[in-house]
Amino acid sequence: MAKVSLVLFIAMHLSCLFVFVVPFSLKILALAAFGYVLRMWAITAGYHRYFSHRSYKTSRAFQLVLAFLGTTAMQNGPIWWASWHRRHHKHSDTPDDTHSPRHGGFFHSHVGWFLDGSHDRADLSNVKDLVRYPELRFLDKHKWMPIVSYAVMCFAIGGASGLVWGFVVSTIAVLHVTAGINSLAHVWGSRRFDTKDDSRNNALLAIFTLGEGWHNNHHEQMNVARQGIRWWEVDMTYYSLRVLSAVGVVRDIRERKPVAKPLPLAAATAAPGRAPAPV
Repeated sequence: MAKVSLVLFIAMHLSCLFVFVVPFSLKILALAAFGYVLRMWAITAGYHRYFSHRSYKTSRAFQLVLAFLGTTAMQNGPIWWASWHRRHHKHSDTPDDTHSPRHGGFFHSHVGWFLDGSHDRADLSNVKDLVRYPELRFLDKHKWMPIVSYAVMCFAIGGASGLVWGFVVSTIAVLHVTAGINSLAHVWGSRRFDTKDDSRNNALLAIFTLGEGWHNNHHEQMNVARQGIRWWEVDMTYYSLRVLSAVGVVRDIRERKPVAKPLPLAAATAAPGRAPAPV
């Protein structure tokens, strides 16, 4: 399984070079941008805030929509993703963390952890709330079906250009930006809260991840839907959930609770046991 993942990982990256061969147009760029935003949102609102942290409730039908769209991002199925992410929070930046830069190094935390074969199978004991749904188990087992379906759709819309830009480039972009939360957001940024890990807030990552870059805020209260606390901490995923709540698609959104006093400003850029890092 690890060899297959590595071959596909390399093949997808090499396929990005086809951007220099296939025709380009604004239509194709729009397809790539749409695919990026849609699938990034499916990861942030679906895989992360819903499946991993249950920060809101929704219908079983919309749950399936979130799961299907998330699976098209080529980051495995929702049960696998949620299981490893919950384990990350339980052991964050300890030797038992799934992807800690502190213990495994930057490359391992970014992509190495899912390429080395040691995380192909997840211990499902921490996702019993998810495994009871046969449709989610089906997506985890047949994760390539949504991926192929999305690739075919991109080809149908834009031909070879649609496949390269709309599927390949968009998929790789979503993958690396998502992985940046595991790696960059634990080494680069500021710290508002004195959490027992290296999590950091990073405005640049927050822009490209639709709000996930407010990572120190998230680790302080992991099961709430909102990660951007201040008015200037833009959290597009949270805003979208409020809109969906207003029209009845989602409900019971978990909001933040009053918290302990944040770190003093002078200490807010330093991770536990580390020298201050640039904001």
